[in-house]
Amino acid sequence: MQSSKASWLLWIVVFAPLIIFSPAAEAVKRENFKTCEQSGFCKRNRAFADATSSNVPGVSAYRLDSSSIKHSTGQLRATILKIVAGSEIVRLPFNITLYKSGVARVTIDEEKRRNGEIELRHGSKARKERYDEADSWALVDEPSIDESTTFSEQTQDGITTITYGDSLRNAIKIRHHPFSIEFARDGDEQVVFNRQGLLNIEQWRPKIEAESSEENSTDVDSNEDESTWWEESFGGNTDSKPKGPESVAVDISFPGYQHVFGIPEHTGPLSLRETR
Repeated sequence: MQSSKASWLLWIVVFAPLIIFSPAAEAVKRENFKTCEQSGFCKRNRAFADATSSNVPGVSAYRLDSSSIKHSTGQLRATILKIVAGSEIVRLPFNITLYKSGVARVTIDEEKRRNGEIELRHGSKARKERYDEADSWALVDEPSIDESTTFSEQTQDGITTITYGDSLRNAIKIRHHPFSIEFARDGDEQVVFNRQGLLNIEQWRPKIEAESSEENSTDVDSNEDESTWWEESFGGNTDSKPKGPESVAVDISFPGYQHVFGIPEHTGPLSLRETR
């Protein structure tokens, strides 16, 4: 009797997982999930990454306005300038906040949208500013700014260096042009923001309603595909975009590390893979 029970238990342990998970694997309908080629923001940013990789090193649309740098207890504020087609300048407020935990939080906004200086299509009542409320639901408590830390800021040869924390062990080096941020601890570089120059903040722009193909060819940059700027369709559904394109792409490097672990957006290994 005991031997019979043991055999049944062994059978359940070995085969039950196969029975449970096999139908789930077969039930996945891949056609219900967008590929990068079918997603407007992904396709645009992949194309941007390809174009940037082929550019001359050091050429970037983003630069820090050196004259805008200001700092107070535990914070540095400045403005990043993005140069777009036609010599238009997009102002992007930039902020670094230092916390008691040693964490440095970097935020980049869009000045026109933050100030409500845009017009949405079709009289939309959607909020004009960019979404900036993740901390209200992602954090239990607002982190404490390190007001007691020594904040030393120096600018030389287009580089601003900040040292802070216990015994000034932490350092942040901001390169003005091309714009990038290097984070170091005890002299060792740990994280680099925008090392490859793949930062891409899609700014607000008005939709130009061309009345003819001739006007369309003169008013719109022929190198840009607007097909997914204002609406996007998939699976029989169409989503309207009254604010136009507004995605943000960044590249973050971890010098000296072979693996970076985290929770991927889709099913995949915990050792995160390169997205480009």
